[in-house]
Amino acid sequence: MVHRSGAAARSPGLFTLGVAALLLTAPALVSTAAAQDVGTVSGKVVDDRGVGVSGAQVFLIQPAISAATGTDGNYALQRVPVGAQTVHVRMLGFSPDSASVTVVSGGTVALDFSLGRDPLQLQEMVVTGTQSPRQNLAASVAVTTLSAQEVEQAAPRSTTEMLRLVPGFTRIESSGGEVNQNISMRGILGVESVMFMEDGMPVFPTMHTFFMNADNLFRFDNNIERMEVVRGGASALFGSNTPGAIINFINKTGSDQFTGSTRLTGGTEAYARYDLNANGPLGDDWRFNVGGFYRYDHGVRDPGFTGINGGQMKASLTRRLDNGYIRASVKYINDRNQFILPLPFTNPDDPQYVQGFGDYGSMNTNEGLDLEVPTPDGKLRLPLDNGLRTDATWFTIDAAFDLPSEWHLQNTAQAMRNDQEWNALLGNNLVTAADYITSLGLPAGTTAQLFYTNHFDGFGNRLPYDNANGLVALAGEWHVAKPISAIQDQIQLRRQFGRHSLAVGGYFAHYTQENQWNFTDILTDVRDNPRFLDVVTSAGDTLTSNGFRSFLSNYVNGTGETNVVSGVLGGEIQLTDRLRADLGGRVEYNDYVQASENTGPVDLDADSTTKFNNIEFGLNSFRHFTHNITDWAASLGLNYQLNDDFAVYAAGSRGYKMPALDELLEAQSQAQVDLFEAREIESVEGGVKWRLDRMAFTVNGFYLYVANQVGQGAELDSQGRTVWVIRESPDNRSYGAELEAVVSPFRGLQLQGSATLLQAEVAGGVDSLARIEGERLGNTPEYLGNLAAIFSPQRLENLEVRADFHFVGSRFVEGPQTRPQTGPAAMLPAYQYFNFGASVGIPRSGVRINADLQNAFQSKGLEEGNPRLLGVGVLPFFAARPLLPRRFLLGVSYNFGAGGATTVEPAPGL
Repeated sequence: MVHRSGAAARSPGLFTLGVAALLLTAPALVSTAAAQDVGTVSGKVVDDRGVGVSGAQVFLIQPAISAATGTDGNYALQRVPVGAQTVHVRMLGFSPDSASVTVVSGGTVALDFSLGRDPLQLQEMVVTGTQSPRQNLAASVAVTTLSAQEVEQAAPRSTTEMLRLVPGFTRIESSGGEVNQNISMRGILGVESVMFMEDGMPVFPTMHTFFMNADNLFRFDNNIERMEVVRGGASALFGSNTPGAIINFINKTGSDQFTGSTRLTGGTEAYARYDLNANGPLGDDWRFNVGGFYRYDHGVRDPGFTGINGGQMKASLTRRLDNGYIRASVKYINDRNQFILPLPFTNPDDPQYVQGFGDYGSMNTNEGLDLEVPTPDGKLRLPLDNGLRTDATWFTIDAAFDLPSEWHLQNTAQAMRNDQEWNALLGNNLVTAADYITSLGLPAGTTAQLFYTNHFDGFGNRLPYDNANGLVALAGEWHVAKPISAIQDQIQLRRQFGRHSLAVGGYFAHYTQENQWNFTDILTDVRDNPRFLDVVTSAGDTLTSNGFRSFLSNYVNGTGETNVVSGVLGGEIQLTDRLRADLGGRVEYNDYVQASENTGPVDLDADSTTKFNNIEFGLNSFRHFTHNITDWAASLGLNYQLNDDFAVYAAGSRGYKMPALDELLEAQSQAQVDLFEAREIESVEGGVKWRLDRMAFTVNGFYLYVANQVGQGAELDSQGRTVWVIRESPDNRSYGAELEAVVSPFRGLQLQGSATLLQAEVAGGVDSLARIEGERLGNTPEYLGNLAAIFSPQRLENLEVRADFHFVGSRFVEGPQTRPQTGPAAMLPAYQYFNFGASVGIPRSGVRINADLQNAFQSKGLEEGNPRLLGVGVLPFFAARPLLPRRFLLGVSYNFGAGGATTVEPAPGL
């Protein structure tokens, strides 16, 4: 029988013991099903060309039996109870399907499926941003689903760069490295308002802290099944502090057959990575998943040392029950990443590297390794080679049960700890050597000369500065240690009442953060892998020491904790056969405790003329603050589904973003602390989701307003000194449109695109800043998008060729508050880049060879200007962070076992 889809083409030790105890007692929680007669259902899953679909999920919901198709599309469901059964099949990129069969004892029933294409996953079941799992087409929010295969085809250089495929994300960076990247949603909601989740659980209770973003706590690998992105204000109902978007990475959990994959990738600039995943059964009722990766990368911008090194391991063990499941999982990351600095450019209208730099140049240098500086507490080591280091472990228990009277319960608990570090050189300000010496204000008749700190002639004398471009960098070498920990738990109880549903949930979190910041100021020349410089006057005085202008220009030491408690109530009301309303509300309480050490000037050698010894250090006295905030979110969404392929939706919401604990770190008084409120976000949007024969698209418009904002961060003053500023910020608003579309003009060719049109501007709210109302915000383009083409010839079904084009409009470097009021403002020009790729599978072997060429034409697109040098307007030379240069990657993957890489875990009640 062939069935065709009707769709068109803090105490981890105790926590671990608790996990073990729960799993050991799990069999006692429910009765064991009686033995029964069984049979087998087997067949093949093919696409609309008749080609076998590898990795499709074929399953029964009750009892929970599943299998994954092999490389040729074949599958076998074993131990299926006799009698009438409904077999389901799903695969990302295809319409799901189901068929009924009658199973006989000891017999085998043949059941084949032919799946129609659904490239935007409009008929895929989504679990993010809904009260209960439902089809994307029926959701009253903007949802984008990307399979692991689609992410791999895009060859992103970072987790955040994956988001270039999702409309609405209006700032997406990878120019600074793999992690700790800047992103923004609809122009005015930053990384702090975008929740990163794994399997519905936040990777950390707050998404942004100083020197650590949520993307530091996640790595994409072969364990991931798919990625769901919900954008818009309604997302605030489905997670604490998520008014902008939710990015939910869903892991494999293990199917009824042993499956797995392995991949080895090598690349230019000394890149090597190995990925492995394996999952399957352990007896009748147990399922496992295990995998991870290890990666070595000298750096596409070579810092002069190994810039990137480390990996990740994940494992989960699931006990299937008659009425649900219990799962324990662990994740461990030990990874070091390079922080890539802004590079020196000239000619703002057509940026070109200054003399001495090329496409692969780096302002990092091995001269910054293993350095020590004196402090009153002894020597401080600066571990530059640790880079952005994450050394973190998560333990999670997830349990879901069908309860009597159609109630369904799910509870997830997690504990984590992380020894986070942030180590980098900061090349803040570029000046000519002559201007720098003039700025020193030397006495009349005194001159100065620059010498290289670590380069000597044959007689041991330091070589004089002789860089042809004549520039020096007033830089810094910063070391930040940031241990964090968290315990969090979320619970949901839901029930169907006919066509309606009700859900009630709660979330609790307790997280801690420590901050030890040590900022030094250094002087270097400007070249690929710059050299440290020292300043010597004609009077014989040395104004620097081994390249340090200051051994410690900024010192911060603090510790704090936050408790988060929130509750949510939501419902889905089927008003008519086609019209559904989704509504809900959330209330959240945050309680903050922060202690910060007071600081003051310390002269290490009691000599005021040696300014490098005049440092800022802790006084062993502390400021103690407490603060608490309560806020709420509410949303109403409507979805009108005209038919199985067309729906319109609209939503309005009021959300919030609580301050992160770190925002209290630099406060000097309780009065300053009390100024912090939750940001208020109001959002309205509406759109269309439509699937045709060879085309699918979604289009929506939005309006967003953000109030109660306070900005702070490190900047340079007019003397080149690092200062920390806290400034009142006006309200912001944005409006625009978002588009996703997939077109298949003929079999074998798929064109996919996404685009965002945006106007983001100052909206008032601060009387003293009324003069800038309506001014365009900094670093927000008016348009951006991505176009991709994938071609697979019908006669060469195992061959795939890809092209990917990304474009971003021009942006102001600075926001309206610091932008010069007269003269031209500094702009980042519009840019574009191309990626190309190809892959070929070896028939009936499970082996696939893949090649990618990133930034094929060496675009110098500038993703960020120098955010720490403000109010200076246009300079003849400037620092900015360009796209990462061209890199070639070649990989070989192998799918083993049953040949599938995905799994199914039916949620209770489905």
